[in-house]
Amino acid sequence: MAKVDVYISIPVIKVQEGSAFSATAYFRTTAGAAGASATAKYRVDCLTTGKELTDWTTLTPAVSISIPITATHNAIQWQTNRIEKKQLIVASDPGAADQTRDKITWTVENIENVS
Repeated sequence: MAKVDVYISIPVIKVQEGSAFSATAYFRTTAGAAGASATAKYRVDCLTTGKELTDWTTLTPAVSISIPITATHNAIQWQTNRIEKKQLIVASDPGAADQTRDKITWTVENIENVS
């Protein structure tokens, strides 16, 4: 199987806490054609606090995959933070010699008095 690179797209780079959106992971061969990897995984982290929000989770291989970024992912971890940076990492063929990864970050803005 040919090496498959992964690219992530998100609709916004700044959201209010508790918001939700979908990220899309696109998989392409080195020639640029759409191509599904044999396996794929994702994880979500809060870069501000260092907290893992979703551990590595297996995705069903496809040429593009929608990944839900939920209100729980976009919850403020420490209420004293005005903003927090979150990160999504997607791995194509994780563990293989030719694995590839992409990551994308966004900012979550704290809305006072929201729990």
